[in-house]
Amino acid sequence: MKGFYNFIYKVFLFWMFTMFLNIENFVGAKSLNTGLLFNKDPKADLYWEALVQVANGNKEYALKLADAIKSNSPIKVKFSWKDNYLDNIDSFFDKLFITFVSNNPQRLSVHGLFDSIGIREHNKYLNDVSPEAFLSDFERKKECLNILKTYNLKDLSDGQKISYKIYSWMLNHIVSGEKFLFHDYNVNQMFGTIFDLVDTFVRVHRLEVAQDFENYISRIEKVSEQISQTIRYLKYQKNIGVVFPGFAIEKVINSIKKLLVEHISESVFYTHFYGCLDKVKIGNKDYYLERAIEAIKTGVYPALRELLEYLNKLLNSSNNYGVWALPDGDEYYSYILKFHTTTDLSADDIHELGLREVRKIQDEMRKIFAQEGIVDANKTVGKLMRELSKDKRFYYSEDEAGRKECLAQFENILARCRKKLSPLFDLKPKLPVEIKQVPKHLQEGQTFAYYNNPSIDGSRAGAFFVNLRNMNEAPKFEMETLTVHESEPGHHFQISIQQELNIPILRKSCGYYMYLESFNAFVEGWALYVEKLAYEQGFYSTSFDKLGHLGDELLRAVRLVVDTGIHKKKWTREQAIDYMQSVIGANIDSVATEVERYFVMPGQACSYKIGQLKILELRQRAKDKLGKNFDIRDFHNVVLTLGAAPLTVLEEVVDKYIQDKLSSKRV
Repeated sequence: MKGFYNFIYKVFLFWMFTMFLNIENFVGAKSLNTGLLFNKDPKADLYWEALVQVANGNKEYALKLADAIKSNSPIKVKFSWKDNYLDNIDSFFDKLFITFVSNNPQRLSVHGLFDSIGIREHNKYLNDVSPEAFLSDFERKKECLNILKTYNLKDLSDGQKISYKIYSWMLNHIVSGEKFLFHDYNVNQMFGTIFDLVDTFVRVHRLEVAQDFENYISRIEKVSEQISQTIRYLKYQKNIGVVFPGFAIEKVINSIKKLLVEHISESVFYTHFYGCLDKVKIGNKDYYLERAIEAIKTGVYPALRELLEYLNKLLNSSNNYGVWALPDGDEYYSYILKFHTTTDLSADDIHELGLREVRKIQDEMRKIFAQEGIVDANKTVGKLMRELSKDKRFYYSEDEAGRKECLAQFENILARCRKKLSPLFDLKPKLPVEIKQVPKHLQEGQTFAYYNNPSIDGSRAGAFFVNLRNMNEAPKFEMETLTVHESEPGHHFQISIQQELNIPILRKSCGYYMYLESFNAFVEGWALYVEKLAYEQGFYSTSFDKLGHLGDELLRAVRLVVDTGIHKKKWTREQAIDYMQSVIGANIDSVATEVERYFVMPGQACSYKIGQLKILELRQRAKDKLGKNFDIRDFHNVVLTLGAAPLTVLEEVVDKYIQDKLSSKRV
């Protein structure tokens, strides 16, 4: 009977796609190879073997495989991830990594693993973002979960057990959300298909040798296909009742209009290409430039205009509601909250937790205001912070001298981090973080500060980027907590150390953007935890720097209230903005941007505070049970050597550390 129901399900999917999308020649029971990179290349297995080898640190052998691919020479290879994975779970972990990246050439370009061994063919392609590709990808991951279940946990090493539990959580969550496969807003003002497309051409795609420029043009020629797939995806969503908010559609429309500049020579798809071509020694440059202009003119521009036309039609059926208004909206919100927090906390639980945290942090902030003689019971903490943020003494001058002074101060703060917070850690990344200014051509669309991961192969260090387009965007009293969060010992410690661990490659890549295996509650929870750690250690220099930290923490607590308010309690956009502005005191434009982010990224904003509170809870548990034998450096080692994981797995690992420590004491 199970096979019969599966057949009926496939027939239903076929009917849905053909009725709603008019997809010709689509077969519901399509092969799981749909959209797989290199799937028509007889050397496909060699490509993936080379990727696995370089990812696992066997670069010399990976280079040998790469040479065989390029020279088309015969080579005898044992593909354990393909043939023997049922006998060896480590080989299955490699297979799982291939499953996650084999239909994602844009992500492969971000990783740079292929490029590090001279393989560049993947850079010809763009991701398949069609509804069929999403369905096919889901089926592959369902298949992987079934394989994972065949392994006996008792037969595995301690390290393998941890990986098993992490992957089991990940895949089980994916499979449990089958009915929500098309609920995500993959086109919005914050991230998604269009953002990734531009980012691929402007930042990610390497342009160093002639083949890179050929690949770039090949990718440009595929833009129209990806945008066509995007439109089909949006049509499918609309027909099942999933339409993203109107304000988000308007912002995407405005962004696309900016891409359609009158002169193609000023297009972002062309200027980056032209700038890089001008710096390398390649003959016949005009040939490349003419081809690029033609590809943009005949492919990219018409496709973007077609997308604009469809988005304008979507405006007529859009709304500004939270996901509660989607089909099975409450159930979907519970599902997505679990994904982002990796807990079973309900929306109501998180909302109440947020309100408690807001009150607690506000009380602490009032005490610090009082230390500076700022006491006014008639003014909210938000109002006091708003007034503080208007004080000109807290900003650098809006000129090059001010920018240099700001960067120098970030370097000074980082030096203090290394001196004062370093004793709390005996595990540090091999490469220190670098502080960099966001390039001018990328400043417009970026936040004030962010962290860029190091390359997995260790050839590029992690970087803390500071956006100095507007010196009034962030006051001086926020600089210390920001440095701790983004660099050392925040994101740089957690992500860099994770990539240096002897763990499966898919776990090393956790934390890249917001892919499904990012475990954001762990990644962002750690960064917020070390902000609090610095506060506990008296790191922040002045009362105002302490307020900067607490204001940062208050924002994360407010997010618990606002996100659940929007998606569970049916708050309007205006209600959310009014509440948030009254509590944190930021200007209306900043608050509106934050709130609009929560609308299109439901649940994600809750991950920061939930993760931080869990790490603090586990540290206190270790302190209480170990007493004088508690060493904070050991605790940090336990967290950092796990790498990004569900909070449930982190709790289990910490509990084992406590029991092992107690057992060794008894012995």
